[in-house]
Amino acid sequence: MKHTLQNRTQGMALILSLFFVTVAILLLTGLSMRLINQDRQVEHYVFHEQCFNGLEAAFAACKTEIENGEDGKVGLGSYTVIPGVFPDFDSFGVTPMTMASCPQIQFFGFGHSWAMDGVDNNGNGQIDEGGEWCMFSFYAAAKYGANTRRMEAVLAGRDVNVWRNAIFAGGGQVGGVIKGNVSIHGSVHILGNNLPSGGQALAALDMSGTSLIHNNYDGIPADLALRVPALATIDWNGEAVECMEANLRVKHGLVGLSGNSEVGSMDIFGNSFKETMDGTYVNDGWTGNAVTPDGGRGDPKSVWSDNGWDELYDLGDKVPMPFLQDDWRSPGTGAKVWDPATNDWYTHEDYFDQVLVADPFNKNDGVYNGDIDIYTMGNSFYWNATTNTTLVGSLPAVPPAATDDYLLFNPSAAGGPVLQVNGQVTVNGKVTIRGKSNKPTVYYSGRAALLVHGDVQLDCNLLTCNNGNPANAANSFPVNNFLGIMAENNMIVGSVAQVSLMGAFYAQNTISSSKQSNVMGTFVSNYFDMGTNVPSIFQVPQLADNLPLGMIGNYPIMSLSQITWRELGVTL
Repeated sequence: MKHTLQNRTQGMALILSLFFVTVAILLLTGLSMRLINQDRQVEHYVFHEQCFNGLEAAFAACKTEIENGEDGKVGLGSYTVIPGVFPDFDSFGVTPMTMASCPQIQFFGFGHSWAMDGVDNNGNGQIDEGGEWCMFSFYAAAKYGANTRRMEAVLAGRDVNVWRNAIFAGGGQVGGVIKGNVSIHGSVHILGNNLPSGGQALAALDMSGTSLIHNNYDGIPADLALRVPALATIDWNGEAVECMEANLRVKHGLVGLSGNSEVGSMDIFGNSFKETMDGTYVNDGWTGNAVTPDGGRGDPKSVWSDNGWDELYDLGDKVPMPFLQDDWRSPGTGAKVWDPATNDWYTHEDYFDQVLVADPFNKNDGVYNGDIDIYTMGNSFYWNATTNTTLVGSLPAVPPAATDDYLLFNPSAAGGPVLQVNGQVTVNGKVTIRGKSNKPTVYYSGRAALLVHGDVQLDCNLLTCNNGNPANAANSFPVNNFLGIMAENNMIVGSVAQVSLMGAFYAQNTISSSKQSNVMGTFVSNYFDMGTNVPSIFQVPQLADNLPLGMIGNYPIMSLSQITWRELGVTL
């Protein structure tokens, strides 16, 4: 009996042990499965996130390419982009790239312009119309193991090259970048890269008295206004007003405001023009007696801008000061050109002198050696770079061909002295264009870029006319007639009397304007000396789109801002 009870007790213990072992096994299995599932979830999450990193890398690379004037394609190999059709990793021609930090991640992408893709991208029933210019679509895909992610974005672009300003200033000098008083109607972009850093109160833009930067043509002389297109009209605060889309950008250096100087002006309902600036971007801050010290960047009393006054410079290193020794860049795409003779990229001045001027198959022709002095009371002058013809005191018996590169000055033309220009002209020497009080104006007709390996002095009115007729001036600039002048050294404007000029003016060193002159166009220089008589500069928004071939800095520099972003799908 005792033995039977013992057997029963042992059997019960065995059953209980088996039960607990079974429960333990089940618990361990459950925990293991949970750990495995969690590990898989973490792995999927990591792959998912890594895919997103690849997606961002592809998008950023495509965006950078578009902003640098390249084709905007990354990892596509020989694949041909078709708007609205998105390739996959196994599509013919696609050769995805990998991330250096994680080689298992593959990605590709592209960005394309709406401007000429033959598609009604904005759905307004029109193909490739004005509203689609500077608009871009981007597509990107990334893959990590079995995980794939795709995205699509739309970005708006804005060309910010140097000629889309009234003044573009480069590095400057210890005394500042813009020295003296100046009245500017349009955008101002100052790099100030050569200014010393630290606590020194140096002003990159030192405006005093009645100096100003405005976003309109208020106060423009009538004889200049009739020669240029009217400003575009926008809807602002319920009003239809004229606007230049003017911005102030200062990368390095303080902006000095003293006296009654101002950036923009207070919005006044009922005016026909926009008073406030579209944007103000200043890194180092403000100084002057029109600025309240606040222990930081200063609080200017006379800045009226749509984004306030305390936004920082927004373009990074995207827009450099252009120099003649820089690589030549195509006006359409910004592409460089290889010179097989030197086994290097063409510089701007070499491409201008050797390829654009006269005969591209003869690199030593078409350059005028010596000084040129065009004087309203002086002799006629003719230089034809294509035919290598020089005449002083007489005019050519046969007019130059439409394809010739030339300068032709006739001081005795009906209506006033006329300078006819065409193509690209290089001068090894100094160029002076001057007038006298009883004959102060040179009217110019035609389209040309003039590169001067020396100084330029402009001491007369330099105004456009149509077809060589000074009496025909309406809408004569910048589409139909345009003279762009580039000085390798300095440019002096109005040193003896107040003058009015129209064109695009570049000096690799300094532009000086000591009188109360009027300039219709754009100044680009490393340093400006504006004296004390407040010259006025009026930007022409259409100028940058109509520059003569050969002007320095004439290539697109896109600044893109994101409008939409969406993920198209995930594969796990």
